[in-house]
Amino acid sequence: MPSEFDALMSGMGVKRLDKKGSAKPARKPASKRAKPSAAKTVAKKKAAVARNESTAGSTVDRIAALERGLELVKSDREKAEAKVASQRTKIKRLKSEIRDLEAAAAVPPVSMATTLADWGYETELDRKIVLHAEGWLEKIIGEPLLSEALELRDELAHAFVRVCDRCEAPAGQTSLPCEPSSCTICGGFDVAREARRFLDAVLINGRLRVVLVGRDTHHQRLIRGAISDKRLVLTQIPGNTKREVSQAQIDVDHADAVIVWDPASVSPDLLAVYRRASRMGEVPPGPVGALLSAAAAIVAKD
Repeated sequence: MPSEFDALMSGMGVKRLDKKGSAKPARKPASKRAKPSAAKTVAKKKAAVARNESTAGSTVDRIAALERGLELVKSDREKAEAKVASQRTKIKRLKSEIRDLEAAAAVPPVSMATTLADWGYETELDRKIVLHAEGWLEKIIGEPLLSEALELRDELAHAFVRVCDRCEAPAGQTSLPCEPSSCTICGGFDVAREARRFLDAVLINGRLRVVLVGRDTHHQRLIRGAISDKRLVLTQIPGNTKREVSQAQIDVDHADAVIVWDPASVSPDLLAVYRRASRMGEVPPGPVGALLSAAAAIVAKD
C-alpha cells in the first residue's frame, strides 16, 4: 500500500521519479541542416571581401583625417608660439620704456624761467611781459613738460617781437624791448630811409616788378608795412608756401628782379629756379632794414 506521503503527493499531482514504468521524455530528433549551395558560399565570400575592403578604406580615410588634424594642430601651435614671441618682444619693449620714463621722472624738471631763457627770453623783463600777456600764462603752465613744447615755442616767436624805441611792433604782435641793433624791424638801420633808397632804385632803373621770396608770412608783412608805392609790383612769397616748380618759373619770367630772403627757408627745387633769374640776389635772415638796404643794391646793380 502506498504510504501516506505518496498518497499526499499523488493527490497534489506529483509523480515519483523512481516509479517503475514511468516513461522518459522523448528526445527530439536532430534536425538535419541543409548544406549551403555554392552560389551562397561565393556570395558570402564576396560580402566578406567587401566588408574587409570597406573597413580598409575607412581606416585609410581615418588616417588621412588624423594627419590633417595633426597638421592643423601643428599650424595652430606655430601661430601660438609666434604670438607668444611677439608678446614677449612687446613686453620687453614696454619694460624698456618704463625704465626710461622712470629715469626721466627721477631727473628734476627744467624750471619755467630756464626754459623761457633758453627760448630767447633772457631777461626778467622779457619773461614778465610774456607771462603777463593775455592767455599766455595759462598756456605755459598748462604744458606738463614745457621744455619739450616746441609748438608753443613757435607760437611765442610769432606773438612777440623784438622792437626798439624807434620802431613799432606789427599789428597782432607784442613788442619786447631791445637795442636798435637787435630790433627785428630796423636792425639799427633807418627803415624809412632804406625804404626810400629801395623805391628810388626800382623807379630809376625801371625795374618795377620785384619778387621777394623766403622766410615766414609775418616777416613778409613787415616788408609790406615798410613799403607803399602803387607803381611797384611787389610779389611776396613766404618760404613755407607750397608752390610748384612751374609756378616759380612763371615768377621768374615775369620779374625784373628776384630777391631771396633767407635761402634756407626756400625748398631746394624752387630755389634752383629762382637762382636762374637774370637779376637775382640772396639776403641772409635779418631785420627789415638790412633787407631793404641789400634789396636796393640788388635792384640797382648793372
